Amino acid sequence: MRTFFAPASIGNFCVGFDSLGAALAPLGEQLLGDIVHIEEAEQDEFRCIGEYADKLPSNQEENLAYQCLSHFRAHVNADMPNVSLTLEKRLPIGSGLGSSACSVVATFAALNAFSQTALSQVQMIELMADFEAKVSGARHYDNITPCYLGGLQLTSEIVPDRAIALPTGADWHIVVAFPGFALNTAKARAVLPTRLNLGQSVTFAQRLAAFTALLQQQRFNEAVQLMQDEIAEPSRAPLIQGYKEAQLSLPELGADVVSISGAGPTLFALCTSLDRAKRCEDWLNKNYVNENGFSHICKFDNQGTRELT
Repeated sequence: MRTFFAPASIGNFCVGFDSLGAALAPLGEQLLGDIVHIEEAEQDEFRCIGEYADKLPSNQEENLAYQCLSHFRAHVNADMPNVSLTLEKRLPIGSGLGSSACSVVATFAALNAFSQTALSQVQMIELMADFEAKVSGARHYDNITPCYLGGLQLTSEIVPDRAIALPTGADWHIVVAFPGFALNTAKARAVLPTRLNLGQSVTFAQRLAAFTALLQQQRFNEAVQLMQDEIAEPSRAPLIQGYKEAQLSLPELGADVVSISGAGPTLFALCTSLDRAKRCEDWLNKNYVNENGFSHICKFDNQGTRELT
């Protein structure tokens, strides 16, 4: 049996709506993401297990990972041997941590490696984006690409090879906190403004361009100072209970940035020291996370999706 892991991710990464994404690695040995097990079998079989398996449709044909398997066999490699595929669902649904992307990326990575199909980076990302669109309603790359490639990625269909990896500060610690309740991605997108005026559009472009340029120049402190979301956050914040309080309280504990992870309700706080991150995590555990939620202090997962040994 072969086993593949795909990490959780932060979409938008504050300044890069639908364009920036970051893969997450909790400090220590813990893996934050989904796992897929694959082995040859007499006929195609699919199972879904794990902590959050009961949150997915009981009908396997409605499961994204099963749909990936069916599509891969029908349209990518019809000669692939029959497989037993098991999705170990370890990320909560509707969390804002790229849960659907995790399932899709881990499954296609496992199928591509097992069948020795050798799809290119662009072919893989496009294939994954097609299936992520089944959940989000459109082909968004900002969870798919970092989940697959790792690190912080500038990504879209107009970017060469769909991805440009960006450097990040060595002292950056990212505290992610899932409060314990889900937020439907479609609902979170429905509240977004349908149009931006010229001034808003120019400001967004300037901020994202300056942020990425400063990272390339390793001027990390100056880049952090630009991290502000004026596109999605004002509309989505009212949907997330406790978010406004966290946004006010965490900077006093040392957070340089507080923003929404993807569509929410997970938030992330960027801190430039471990001590500050621990203070923020402690506050979040006491004031933001319920008994069904969790928090982690993370660095960037620079490996992306990989086979576990």
